[in-house]
Amino acid sequence: MTETIQSKAVWVMAKGYAPDEGGMQTYARAVAEAYAAAGASVTVFTSTSAGPRDTAFGPVRLVDVGPERGFTMYRRYVAALRRERRRYGEPALLHATTWRTSVVPTLLGFSCVVTFHGREFMYPKGWKRWLMTHVARRARRVVAVSQYSADALQRRIPGLAMPPLVAWNGVTPGLLRREPQDAGQDPPLVFSLCRLEPRKNLNAALVAAAACRDEGLHFRFVIGGRGPEFERLRATIDRLCLQEEVEMAGFVANERALELYRDADIFIHPQVTRDGGRDFEGFAIAIADAMYARTAVIIGRDGGPRELIEDGISGLFVDGNDQDSVTGALRRLLRDVPLRRTLAVAAGTRAEREFDWNRHVATVVENTLA
Repeated sequence: MTETIQSKAVWVMAKGYAPDEGGMQTYARAVAEAYAAAGASVTVFTSTSAGPRDTAFGPVRLVDVGPERGFTMYRRYVAALRRERRRYGEPALLHATTWRTSVVPTLLGFSCVVTFHGREFMYPKGWKRWLMTHVARRARRVVAVSQYSADALQRRIPGLAMPPLVAWNGVTPGLLRREPQDAGQDPPLVFSLCRLEPRKNLNAALVAAAACRDEGLHFRFVIGGRGPEFERLRATIDRLCLQEEVEMAGFVANERALELYRDADIFIHPQVTRDGGRDFEGFAIAIADAMYARTAVIIGRDGGPRELIEDGISGLFVDGNDQDSVTGALRRLLRDVPLRRTLAVAAGTRAEREFDWNRHVATVVENTLA
């Protein structure tokens, strides 16, 4: 892969970038830096709160059109792409990290690799669905972050030139790992980190925690993240009298997130599919991060995350719609310390082997430029 892309120009179209936060920003930065690590000359075109700017950002060049939205933003993207093409010609590879970011380059005649993640391609309708279908069918290659997402995309947009290329995400750079022999904390630390949305199903995790507490099991539970479910979850904590056990941490800065991943004994993410199957988790980097940090994970059977673990070997599946299933898995791991350690070590081994950004972009390059 290095010889194929080395010293060649790669352009990345990103929904956002640092200093702004979010899953799409994480994906864009990780992909851009992986291309750079492979020896490519990388330019990222994006829109952030810090722009407009044209600057070096780590190993990549960042062309930021600024925080404007609507017509002004698209006009600036058009101008930036046309200027770069006049100066340097076509890139060897143009990777749009969402279907929406592929619209402008596609309409300008660029051939794009386009990543589709999950629910973002299930909801467009009318002219937006037509536009999404247009860019997908004209893409140089369509990438999906899980087989589940790939199958859903093919049902949503039939007639793609080739089946979606499945390339699993990597883990967040800088993660800290617990030593395999570490017995963990006493009481054990249960951790969740995500955007707090209904499909994450953390209310079920809180009900499970209350049941375990009532059985005399001791633990701490930290829930990190913001989102529309925050107040509902806090109300559940009050109703179940979990104030002593559960911390609603809200936004978690990177430094503390790294510490929580390292220190957690159990990571729980009992996600479900909602809205008739349209609202689903495509991959869930937070689960991959927890696995890499050598944490025993409990995840829902729905959506793409089911591909991340082998049930009973590198984690536990639950039926997120069955409260007894969620409670039973949490109870089992709180009681069984040797099982926690076994699952955690296996999860770390699997994550290190499978979830790597260099491997992600290598898969794209090998199936696009080879």
